[in-house]
Amino acid sequence: MKGFFKNVALEVIERPIPLLPRCGACGLYKHCKSPKMPPSGNGKKRILLCGEAPGHNEDDKGIQFVGQSGKLLESILEDIGIDMRRDCWITNSLLCHPEGNIIKNNRSIEYCRPNLVRAIKELQPEVIIPLGARAVQSLIGWLWKEDIGSFNRWIGWQIPSQQINAWICSTWHPAYLLRGVEENSELLEREFTKHLKAATSLVGRPWDKVPDWTTKIQRILDEDKAAEAITKLLHEKPEMLAFDYETNMLKPDSADAKIISCAISDGKTTIAYPWYGEAINQTKVMIQSKIPKIASNLKFEERWTIKAFGIPVTNWKLDTMIASHVLDNRVGINSVKFQAFVLLGIGSYDKQIKEYFQAKAANEVNRIKEIPIDSLLLYNGLDALLEYKVAKIQMKLLL
Repeated sequence: MKGFFKNVALEVIERPIPLLPRCGACGLYKHCKSPKMPPSGNGKKRILLCGEAPGHNEDDKGIQFVGQSGKLLESILEDIGIDMRRDCWITNSLLCHPEGNIIKNNRSIEYCRPNLVRAIKELQPEVIIPLGARAVQSLIGWLWKEDIGSFNRWIGWQIPSQQINAWICSTWHPAYLLRGVEENSELLEREFTKHLKAATSLVGRPWDKVPDWTTKIQRILDEDKAAEAITKLLHEKPEMLAFDYETNMLKPDSADAKIISCAISDGKTTIAYPWYGEAINQTKVMIQSKIPKIASNLKFEERWTIKAFGIPVTNWKLDTMIASHVLDNRVGINSVKFQAFVLLGIGSYDKQIKEYFQAKAANEVNRIKEIPIDSLLLYNGLDALLEYKVAKIQMKLLL
């Protein structure tokens, strides 16, 4: 396999946190009474509330959430036992008041994001509650590092972020409740209160020690050693196994369709190996074993298994994509990477290699062979391990 892959690395270490805001590019500070409004509140319970931007009242008084929506938020928090000014810190995704209360330039959120990042670093909150789409854009846009998509898909989760070791609990901005756009505003307020109660009930940080799951992936290049590792894993009779293929195209129908690597995980041991030699034969033994199997979008692994061996997978246990549909029917939440973020707090781990999996059509060859084998196996192994961990959480939720 030496020389088979070119020099492109899998990025699994986060880049340094940006701390320099671009106030000059934004320019909002020039047109408000209280520019660059600092966080307020005592944060006794180590909760950070992040709104969208100061309104007219906030700009006049130089403090967050003193207008009508702030009073509603303060009242609801008081009803669930939280003193907003005493127990929380309060900031916004934009520190300056936008003219007409309208954020006209999406880039201003990006320009101001370093202020939120710096506040999190300095205050070290245990729970962060982004209120509204702009707050989600600012915070999750930094942690997720992917297109955040619809605001709706982020509402109500309690995300155990590994990057900052804090809970991220997004919900609507209280101003949304005041607009009366929902037919059943009472139901919306109950859901809003439910989200706040769940978030403020969290105690401590999500992780005693933030895990580094990349160290758990055994990347085995030798076919005989890979086969031995598979045999050992099967002999231990695990409760279930997650397995994942990486392929040179999406569908297995073409004569050129090939599996490039495979990974298997029982949640404790994860092995990833190139697809050749004795390792393939032992993979077939795993496929035919009665040990329950897990995948994300199992139709993919099923079709490729039939292509490789002429037989289906024995004893499917769970498809994490289907399970996520059953648990929550919102659009855009079903991929293993999204589920791994909201359930396990692990951010994007395919940024540097994502483009190499893209092809013009499902039956056309992608650029997977340009990825270094070590990086591909690390990515493949993380997929299998995270599928297992996501499945374990989903199975508890489905009970």
